[in-house]
Amino acid sequence: MFLKSDGTEVWLKSSARLPYLSLAGVIETSEDYTRIRRKLCRAYEQISGIASDDAFLVRDLGCDGALVFCARPDKNCALLLLGKFNRGEERRTPCTVLEKFYDVVGKTIDGIGRQSGATIRFDVLQLELAMHAG
Repeated sequence: MFLKSDGTEVWLKSSARLPYLSLAGVIETSEDYTRIRRKLCRAYEQISGIASDDAFLVRDLGCDGALVFCARPDKNCALLLLGKFNRGEERRTPCTVLEKFYDVVGKTIDGIGRQSGATIRFDVLQLELAMHAG
């Protein structure tokens, strides 16, 4: 993780002002991180240069956003929403976007768990601002 000047830790760095939603937790497994990382590298595109440790593109949400999974050797991890999440063309109810987001995140977490052979447990949901890399 990156340590910002105000003392907060964030998962990403960016040349632009980049807010993102972070769902942080741990990878629960007896396997070592090296084996988990190999499995994730086979299943997902690794993104270089934005995270202090590993970052994987786990779901492209179109031109508006993406879900990125970040993980560290100590097995701390986070699922990050970069950009926007649109509800699409489904019928409109007051909670449509939240319901759809919940569904997409749930399926994404299940997929990461299947690909890594581990349980992914998230404990904290928060908004973060990427460390400025400039």
